Amino acid sequence: MTKNRLYMGVSAALLAAASVTFFAKSAPAADPAEVVVASYGGAFQDAQTKAFFDTYAKATGAKVTGTTGTGYAKVKAMVQSGNITWDVVSAESPAFVNEVKDGLLEPIDYSVVKADGIPAEFRKQYGVGYIKFGTNLAWSKEKFPNGVTAAQFFDPAVKARRVMPSDPTYSLEFALMGDGVKPTDLYPLDVDRAFKVIDRVKDQIVGYKGASDQQALIQQGEIDLAYIANGRVNDAIKAGANWAYGWDASLSDTEFWAVMKGAPHAAEAMKFINFAVQPEQQAELTRQIPYGPTNVDALKLLDPAVAKDLPSNPDNAKLGAVLDSEWWHDNYESVKARWSTYIMQ
Repeated sequence: MTKNRLYMGVSAALLAAASVTFFAKSAPAADPAEVVVASYGGAFQDAQTKAFFDTYAKATGAKVTGTTGTGYAKVKAMVQSGNITWDVVSAESPAFVNEVKDGLLEPIDYSVVKADGIPAEFRKQYGVGYIKFGTNLAWSKEKFPNGVTAAQFFDPAVKARRVMPSDPTYSLEFALMGDGVKPTDLYPLDVDRAFKVIDRVKDQIVGYKGASDQQALIQQGEIDLAYIANGRVNDAIKAGANWAYGWDASLSDTEFWAVMKGAPHAAEAMKFINFAVQPEQQAELTRQIPYGPTNVDALKLLDPAVAKDLPSNPDNAKLGAVLDSEWWHDNYESVKARWSTYIMQ
């Protein structure tokens, strides 16, 4: 081999090696883990952020983005359009059962999600029940220093600015209990009767957009009565609102973690849910907002004084009803259509 050919061969080899080194150094690093979680905003999501989102990000280095707007209609629209921007959704049981019915969710990977401390009734194929919450009658102590009953809420002679849930779920049950139906006799719901009861005070009901607005209306002094999640009114009271609430005519329900079908970060979503259903994380959520954990080991980590004010406390539970998600599974669409027309009239 001539000197020139040797030089050219060495040069080509060095150039090739340099190219490999250059491209190796300039190759992009793997994207950091990411998960997007959709919830409801307000005090509840603030509590979730402290108990789950921030702590998961700190523990794993993953990016956790909390967003709002979770609900059956939004989940359905996303999946049907193929424009899926959420991974995990927090879903009340009526929304959850309809999302399952319509095939909008991924099966939970229980090889990743270790939920042994959660009773089997909350470990579903497509979701994990992680809290129990109550919807309660609450009142301004300035307007009603002696308290108020569900019957009085629907008495048009009792003048007050009222707020009810924006969905027929919870609203119809409350109306029937306010009209004397026993909590154990609620289902199947007498829908016609419930609408007639609400109609008595419809002109005194204040409208709002999202669930977090209820708490804002209380803190701003713009309403006198509310049927509201116990954690939200409790948070308003801690913030200085002169309000109280009770467990008579309350309605308890379960909130589920679920993964959107086609979620962009489905694997990380399963890891997040596993983290969020562990005892310490569930207990921390309850410390932030008084909703009851489903993990039996989480209850052992709570102050007994906190446990007394949870929906799962037997003394509280016996005063109200448990939402029947299966009834809503079969009837939600027809009732929702009627409700949407009614509230616009």
